[in-house]
Amino acid sequence: MAPRTKPALYVALDFGTSHVKAVVGGASGDPISSSRRRLTFAAPPGGPDAALEFDPEAAWRLACEAVNEAVAASGVQRSRLRAIAVTSQRLGIVLYGRDGKPVHASPNRDARAVFQGGTIDADHGNELWQLTGHGPGMLTAWAKLRWFKEEAPAVYERVRTVSGIADWLCQRMTGVLLMESSLGVESGLALVTTGHPADGLSERLGVGEIDLAPTCQAGTVIGKLVTAAARDLGLEHGMPVVNAGPDTQAGLAGMGIHRPDDAGVVAGWSAAVQRVTRLPVMDDTHSMWSGRHVVPERWVIEGNAGEMGGAYSWLASMLCGGMTEPQAMAALEEESSAVEAGARGAAAYLGPTFVNISGVGLRTGGLLFPVPLAFEPADRGSLARAALESFAFAVRFNLDRLAQFGGPVKTIAMAGGMTRTSTFCGLVATTVGKTVGVARSGESATLGALSMAAAAAGGGSLAESLEARSAALSPCEPQRDETALYDDLYHSWRARERRLKEVEL
Repeated sequence: MAPRTKPALYVALDFGTSHVKAVVGGASGDPISSSRRRLTFAAPPGGPDAALEFDPEAAWRLACEAVNEAVAASGVQRSRLRAIAVTSQRLGIVLYGRDGKPVHASPNRDARAVFQGGTIDADHGNELWQLTGHGPGMLTAWAKLRWFKEEAPAVYERVRTVSGIADWLCQRMTGVLLMESSLGVESGLALVTTGHPADGLSERLGVGEIDLAPTCQAGTVIGKLVTAAARDLGLEHGMPVVNAGPDTQAGLAGMGIHRPDDAGVVAGWSAAVQRVTRLPVMDDTHSMWSGRHVVPERWVIEGNAGEMGGAYSWLASMLCGGMTEPQAMAALEEESSAVEAGARGAAAYLGPTFVNISGVGLRTGGLLFPVPLAFEPADRGSLARAALESFAFAVRFNLDRLAQFGGPVKTIAMAGGMTRTSTFCGLVATTVGKTVGVARSGESATLGALSMAAAAAGGGSLAESLEARSAALSPCEPQRDETALYDDLYHSWRARERRLKEVEL
């Protein structure tokens, strides 16, 4: 009998909000190894309080460490690794000089350009939304470019082009700079309908000196791994390098969400709720983003619940002092799962809701519970349960808003760190009243990147990989005897939330 051929494997690299992560795996199925490194962002010396930057060289070294460790942990020969795909956070940018080297790099949380963004909104806000499906101005790369032009002209004079972080990593690996169109749309640099560079905005937004790189479709082979980058990454020279686009849309691919009217919830540090559409769908109220899927000929419209995993991590640290984060999460899972629906009267408004993206700002939130406390004291489990219920309500709120664009979604899938909390998954299914497919590993962006790497390197079609990803989701069923109760609790939560909006900070 002829020896069985070992399946090809691929590497995925995800530059996220807090970590850079590398995985080794196949076109479908869970990764066989992974590694992560915590990213460091810092305020620039003498810069505004809201500014955050990162050192590209330091970030590159962390990415290389993660890839080397993941490959070593996989135990496979490098010759079996056929391609590497890169995905990244959506609003981070890199500015380049004439020599093609980074002049500046900042993450999605860099908020230095609030004033410049306000000016863009006042003068060109509607045009920006119509062309790119995104805003407000302060979240775009254009506002940051204007900040440098006005506040740091010596830096701005060196800048010739701009891109997303995944684009930069691919350029570092291949020497070729292309702007992936889905990622470009997220920062306002590409047109949502065509994916072409938004060249016409440069002059109108006051940064006409900036040239935009050509765009490409997600899943494109940007080039081959050059010798120096291959040595740093511990991979073979000449390996195809694939741009997998923004992490949220790559996360949809990782859940197999690609059919029109399917929805994917990426519930990590924040929670994006995206509906797949056949054509671009624009929200005239500018409350929701319109974007491009990483799957060809598909678009998304997005509701966002805001900070979720971050809020729960904060609550865990408050309630479980002295425990490590894994210990705290395990304790809260055990205790919250034992609390009945309604969290013994406690209710949480920690942050997640439907975020009107055009009016991002501070909101009133907190924990509410009955008084006098002696009648029904709010213990750790009930407070954790209240938080998880509020998160489930926030997911439903966003799905309800997305239903305005074509009716209720057909299927719902979830991934991200919050899905490791089984109680949360069950609460979402019960609150929305339908089965929810869950990526139990918590992975999504890297899974999508692996599938795109395989398709680009000739390891099967992307459509087949996405079908396998969808079939691998674990169904989470609603508790039918509690759906009516949770419908009432959801509407009570909504009513209280509306009243809280009237409370000034």
